[in-house]
Amino acid sequence: MRKNVVLFILFIFCFTSLAISQPIDDMSGLGSNHLKGFTKSSLRLGDTYSAIDFLNEYLIRNPENIKSTYELAELYRGTRDYGNAALWYKKVIDADEDNYPLARFYYAKMLKMEGVYDEAMINFSDFKKNIKQLMDEALFKKILKNEIDGIDYARKALEPKQRIQVYHLDATVNNKHIDLSPLALDDNTMIYASLYMDTLKYYSQKDSTIDVPVRQFYYAKRSGDSWKGTGLAEVSFNIPGINTGNGALSTDGMRFYFTRCEKNWKNENICKIFVSRKEGSEWTVPEEVTELNHPQFTTTQPAIGTDSRSGNEVIYFSSNRPGGKGGLDLWYAIFNKKTGTFKEPKNMGSIINSLGDEMTPWYDTQTRNLYFSSDGHPSMGGLDIFKSTGEMRTWEEPENVGLPINSCADELYFSYTPSHEDGFFVSNRIGGFAHRCSTCGDDIYFFRLLDFIKIGVTGKVLAIQDSSIYKILEQNIDKNKTVGEYDDTDELIEPAVGAIINLFWQNEKSKTDMFIARDTVKADGSYFFRLEPEKKYKLLVENYGFFNKTLTTNTMGIVSSDTIHLDAIYINKIPLEPLVVKNIYYEFNKSDLTKESEGVIDSTIFRIMTENPTIVVELRSHTDSISSAGYNLKLSQRRAESVVKYLIAKGIKEERLIAKGFGKNMPIAPNSNPDGSDNPEGRQKNRRTEFRIVGSLEQYSDIKYEE
Repeated sequence: MRKNVVLFILFIFCFTSLAISQPIDDMSGLGSNHLKGFTKSSLRLGDTYSAIDFLNEYLIRNPENIKSTYELAELYRGTRDYGNAALWYKKVIDADEDNYPLARFYYAKMLKMEGVYDEAMINFSDFKKNIKQLMDEALFKKILKNEIDGIDYARKALEPKQRIQVYHLDATVNNKHIDLSPLALDDNTMIYASLYMDTLKYYSQKDSTIDVPVRQFYYAKRSGDSWKGTGLAEVSFNIPGINTGNGALSTDGMRFYFTRCEKNWKNENICKIFVSRKEGSEWTVPEEVTELNHPQFTTTQPAIGTDSRSGNEVIYFSSNRPGGKGGLDLWYAIFNKKTGTFKEPKNMGSIINSLGDEMTPWYDTQTRNLYFSSDGHPSMGGLDIFKSTGEMRTWEEPENVGLPINSCADELYFSYTPSHEDGFFVSNRIGGFAHRCSTCGDDIYFFRLLDFIKIGVTGKVLAIQDSSIYKILEQNIDKNKTVGEYDDTDELIEPAVGAIINLFWQNEKSKTDMFIARDTVKADGSYFFRLEPEKKYKLLVENYGFFNKTLTTNTMGIVSSDTIHLDAIYINKIPLEPLVVKNIYYEFNKSDLTKESEGVIDSTIFRIMTENPTIVVELRSHTDSISSAGYNLKLSQRRAESVVKYLIAKGIKEERLIAKGFGKNMPIAPNSNPDGSDNPEGRQKNRRTEFRIVGSLEQYSDIKYEE
């Protein structure tokens, strides 16, 4: 008898590990109690495969033990040996289904994982008849519906949604252990995680001089449609003795996030996210991202996106921490530039997360599409890859990406290369490399879009300086103001350099506009967006933050690469500085408007706000220097509020008006002459009311957020 450490595959958090066990070549000399003891020891040490071997031998001698039969079926299911799991679940069903009602459910599930949909559906239906005897009947009703919906989807999804060629990467990348987390660093370089050993090896438990292999990062290079592994990545992420994988690169390429997994005192795998920063050509020693990790639960599989409003980095990840919807859920956290840390993680919500597991997210910042794997949404087998458009907690209903990416097996780790013409995913489908069974290992697959087309949209945004606002004001604003001089007689059209233009996907199913991307108008007035086929879009220009204008376009029926050229968008060039309105007078030491002042307001501010019904205006009142600063501040505030009250009485909505008093703090003329004598003309100019356009009610109104 020999005592060893066996290399095995355990499908938890998409990592494999090494375990200590005592596989025995000849079990004939062991009694049944010894076999049961070795089974428990192997499981306690995490060695599922040795436990299966011991339990198989035990059941050869004790075939009537239904409890152990069910346990063996569960172990086979845990290692994703669907055929053997189905075989042993069927034995339980035939012998004692009443005491093991879940055996029928998992038997049907294993049939589904093998693509035997008709027989799986029959057994799911049989399970439904007896579901009432389960304590968690309501939960299993939901799970059962999801499984049946998945079979219905698989039966209908007989043709791929698009022509895709799938390539199984060769033995320089894949091996008989699990290979995972492929990430394209550029169109020709890929980093991935692997425990690269082509045979099942054993290690002496007592030999502490042997370094037990762990999962590490490797590089691969592209040649045409094939990828060749180039060996272990010589980076700071890899350290001996700790399983490492699940890489994600920040949008600027300066931070590399990844996962490290170690066993805790309970022998449970706990994964944490780390980050390494690029300094020159080197990567720094990784640091734990403590604000993301949970001490008792796994945090793994980071993916990087951006917050569309602020541009801040957003990290998405998978975790089984409390507060989730099911098993593993997807979470997100926003990077705080001020503190240099991530804000508190938040669950991504019930549109994405389900009663099952959601994992391996990848976020496409070009299209705002999230790709993730789930067995809690209707799938063709177990874990399928889904796509949803949105960010943080605002998402469209996930869509199954279908054949040939998904199959009746498990699919994970979907991602594109930078060109978006091809990408990667991971699967345990039949045809890969595996030690124990045809579906017991995960391999990396490369895919290429055969009908890939590039669709873009461009146009120009031009600013008209001779806007209606200038025309309204040309006889009423103070030409002697010290800021914002302009010529009100010349009409000037120029590129709206710096204007913001937003792209939205118009989702007809949910009747919503989903934010996709933002561009800044270039020096020649142009903008550009990349579009996806068969979608409708809206472009919205933030008219210097005031009057938003929109155009619509679509890519319906476009079958070849093309750039859509839209008509120019003309926007008013709005004055950003405060504009001084003449002849708004107040009686001495009073804040009430005079009739003359009301007439001026009617012909200027009220007219502008009526003709532009979405603008938000700030009314700013000032005083001269007579009396104290505190008194003048209160007086100016009351005067500003009197203008606001007058406009509200005339029908302007309160939310469009802001009153602000500045007292004597912002004079535009001298209150006294150089010799110290009073300057009545200067003080009169300082007793003024200004208005400034500060925004629009519809600004950002089409961007849907939920915090």
